[in-house]
Amino acid sequence: MTKKLLVPLTKSAFSHKILAEIEKFFPPEKTKLILYYVTKPPKGSGFAATDYRSDYALASEGEPLGPKAHPVFASQEEDSIQSDVEVALLAETNALKEKGYEVSVQTCFVDDAISEIVRITKRDQIDLIAMSTRARVGVSRFFFADIAEKVMQKVDIPFLLVHPKD
Repeated sequence: MTKKLLVPLTKSAFSHKILAEIEKFFPPEKTKLILYYVTKPPKGSGFAATDYRSDYALASEGEPLGPKAHPVFASQEEDSIQSDVEVALLAETNALKEKGYEVSVQTCFVDDAISEIVRITKRDQIDLIAMSTRARVGVSRFFFADIAEKVMQKVDIPFLLVHPKD
C-alpha cells in the first residue's frame, strides 16, 4: 500500500532538510510525496515600471512610445510564484523521482498555514506529515510557537519531525 506523505516547505533551506530524512525511512516504491510550498498570498503590486532601457522611440517628453506601465494583479503574482517554486524545487523533485518516488508539488497562498496544512491533510487523506522544525525551549518557545507543534495538535496522523542543525 502506498503511503501519502505531506511535506510542508517554505523558501527557507532549513525546511528542505526533511527530504534527506524521508529517504532513510520510506521506500520509494511505497511512497507518494506531496511537496507543499506554503507562502503568504500576494496582494498585487500596483503598476509595473516602464522599461526605459528598451529601444523604443521617445516622445517629446522623453517617455517611450512603446509599452507603458501596466497593472500587476495578485493572480499574476501567484502564477509567477508558482513557476518560481517549481523551478526552485526542480533539482530536488528530479532527484527524488530518479530514486523512484512519486512526487508532486503544490503551492498554497494563505495567511494561516496551520489551518491550510490541516485542511489538506484531511482532504487528501494524508498518511504522514514530514517537517523540519526548530527545537525551541523555554521563553523562545512561548513567543515563537512552532508550526509543526500546532499542526500536530489538530490532526490525528503520525509525524516525522527532524531537528537538523542549522
